[in-house]
Amino acid sequence: MVTILTLMMWFGCGDTSPETLVDELRVMASVAEPPEVRPYTPFSYETYFANPDDEDVVALTWVCTNLGEGCLEALGGAQSISYTDLEGTAPTWERPLSVSPALFGILDEETTITATQAWTLACVRDVCPIIEKAADIDPEEEWPEEIQDALSNPLAWMSKLPMEGVSLAYQLLTTSLSEEPHQNPTLEPSSDNPESLKRNKTFSLSFTVDGQFSEQAQLYNYMTGGGFMNPNTFVTASDTFELKGTAPKSGDETRIWIVLVDGKGGVAVWTEELSLR
Repeated sequence: MVTILTLMMWFGCGDTSPETLVDELRVMASVAEPPEVRPYTPFSYETYFANPDDEDVVALTWVCTNLGEGCLEALGGAQSISYTDLEGTAPTWERPLSVSPALFGILDEETTITATQAWTLACVRDVCPIIEKAADIDPEEEWPEEIQDALSNPLAWMSKLPMEGVSLAYQLLTTSLSEEPHQNPTLEPSSDNPESLKRNKTFSLSFTVDGQFSEQAQLYNYMTGGGFMNPNTFVTASDTFELKGTAPKSGDETRIWIVLVDGKGGVAVWTEELSLR
């Protein structure tokens, strides 16, 4: 029998966590498939964005394995940089990436390295010059020196960018030679979940999760209006979890993201736009 676990305590109608409200451009989550990758071998990388103001947005993703002397990918030989124009209020972006073939010289059949960062920078057009500078780079070739310095340490220049219209996120990837790499978890919505919400009323959503979880496995939940009672909670495999929130007071719809992080590098995302009545 599946156990139903309530993740949020009720503090009264409308008492939602401000951390669950998304009202600006944001990189919500990224999913590597598989989450444990091999050197040089392409893997799929899908990113989910919030763009509530439907602005013209560009995005750059780059892979960086920095073992102390800059990104190994800067030497070329990998699909390490990708650029796109984002379209839509809640766009997604799927592209192939790969990590440096130089890691073949470090790994063996029993060794794994969790040191590769997959960075994604999303900006309103013309706000982030680094995106335009890197947009035309051939990732198979050596990166220009200016780009090497900038992309190996993005936190050094992030403070110089505007507070609004900019979002930077990264995900740690595990690299190995395993023939049976770790797989992403599963996140399945209940068939009883509502297809629309009543304005300013509480609601609940149920999901079943499964996979290989660590003790740090968590669900994160966000909305473009209203909010959830708590921003995140720890979860266990093979259980069904109930999330409670409050719908927006006004508007015609709200976008919801549920992000499952298994604590071992795997991620699953469910997102839906629900109408309000």
